[in-house]
Amino acid sequence: MVKVNLMWGSLVVLIAVVVLGSAFSFSRAMGAKAEVAELDGCFIGVFREGAPENMGYINNFVGEVGKKPATIMWYQDWSCEFPKEACDNAWNFGAVPHIVWEPWYWGDMEAIKLDNINKGQHDAYIKKWAKEIKAWGKPIFLRVGHEFNIDGYPWGIINNGQDPKKYIKAYRRVVDIFKKEGVKNVKWVWCFMNYSYPEEDWNDYEAAYPGDDYVDWIGIDGYNWGKTQSWSDWQSFNFLFREQMRRMKKLHPDKPIMVAEFGSAEKGGDKAAWIKEIPGLLKSSMKDIDAIIWFDLRKETDWRIKSSQKSLDAFKHIIKDEYFLTSGKEMADLKLGKKKMEKRIAKAKRAKTPLAINGDLSDFSDAFPIYLNQKTDWKEGVAWWGPNDLSGKVLIKWDDQYLYVGAKVNDNVPLVNQKVRRDIWNGDGIEIVISANPGADKNRTEFGADDYQIGFGTGDGKLNKPSIWIWQNYSTPKGTYIVTKKTSTGYILEAKVPWSAFTNFRPKTGVKVDFDVALDDADTAERKAQLIWNGDFSFYKDPSVWGTLHFVD
Repeated sequence: MVKVNLMWGSLVVLIAVVVLGSAFSFSRAMGAKAEVAELDGCFIGVFREGAPENMGYINNFVGEVGKKPATIMWYQDWSCEFPKEACDNAWNFGAVPHIVWEPWYWGDMEAIKLDNINKGQHDAYIKKWAKEIKAWGKPIFLRVGHEFNIDGYPWGIINNGQDPKKYIKAYRRVVDIFKKEGVKNVKWVWCFMNYSYPEEDWNDYEAAYPGDDYVDWIGIDGYNWGKTQSWSDWQSFNFLFREQMRRMKKLHPDKPIMVAEFGSAEKGGDKAAWIKEIPGLLKSSMKDIDAIIWFDLRKETDWRIKSSQKSLDAFKHIIKDEYFLTSGKEMADLKLGKKKMEKRIAKAKRAKTPLAINGDLSDFSDAFPIYLNQKTDWKEGVAWWGPNDLSGKVLIKWDDQYLYVGAKVNDNVPLVNQKVRRDIWNGDGIEIVISANPGADKNRTEFGADDYQIGFGTGDGKLNKPSIWIWQNYSTPKGTYIVTKKTSTGYILEAKVPWSAFTNFRPKTGVKVDFDVALDDADTAERKAQLIWNGDFSFYKDPSVWGTLHFVD
């Protein structure tokens, strides 16, 4: 559990990204606001104390990092008037204003409770803001009652009878007042802390979701506190946000997701390296994050991008990537359609005679190849440099005794796997997941008794030999065999696994089972990329994202 200590003065850099050329790839609607299935990029923005009232802070940011923000974010309590001039400054700069609208008074933090809001005691104030924002007329993000799942704010669930329904009612009341006034230029951001504190069922952030009609963007806040606190440790960007992003996308597939506040301390790790991993993660396992916000402030610790020259240089380097987008207008216009979950079908060809496992794929000449060679197949890891870096085809055959696997892999640094047994995933190799139950529930989200993950490690071409491991059996079953052979462009892998390794399963022509396959790549000691055929980065534990394997003659 990540303990947090957040005060009203929190500052953030929102990194929002828009796709160059056409930010709205896969457009499915005509008109000013294109609807897309998936944004190929991530918006950047900034919140710096004093901005956008004083745009000098934003100009300094641009001078330091080399890119303009798509949104400028700041905080207002419920004693503040609508800041028209500040919003004008942001919009005229080319960024969308983003107000974290905190329902308390900074001079009296206990004066407003959710019960007060729900009884209508602040309706007049909310209505006044609604009228003024409508008159202002340009797009604006409003993030109301953020981080409600921790104990730092009076609107938190823990401070309101442990009842998430009170939060939902208050949030909806605010939005409904705006709707009644005919306000159409607000983008509502519902935002939770990445880990709930306390971690109880009543404090689960999803229990406080107001409903799709009340949310335009989903926000997630989180910080790498490093070793700055007695209770904290070093946490990667991946650890902070990936599982939360995945959960939100599965539950609310048509909602864009922003990391609405994030930052990293220096103490306890390498902040520059932490920063450099971000683009690769956003392009692979975290593609569903459409904007990120850096908390650019020296506060509990030095969260700033320029907390050290090394960290600033790292950020300046990553922000050059065209993946990071800067158009406020395109960010304001973003509307996602529901992305359909793919369920691909692969075919396993019956072998007429037993296959010789010798590194010669001629026995697989009549097999149906499964190709992994596209950018869309890269779903895990911090770096993939294209098909020459990692790509390939996987071939599946079968007979009454064995499952046969063949693969021709392009890998510019092949046979890099010094791991053994259960750790062979962390090097060059192939992973297969398969169900031994044709009747298994296709929507199950956890492994059942008949689900298996099989690893085929290449070894290192020297002392560490290629190997096979089945995690559910916690063993290399008797009768398995594997051979790898280095080629001019990568390697060939050939293997067999006896059906006796699976619980009471023998394939028959026409049978279909749940299935997925991945290519692992490690150019050094650790895996850096993974291409996955059908599922996402959680394919190794969530069968609901697998495709299908069809056994044919």
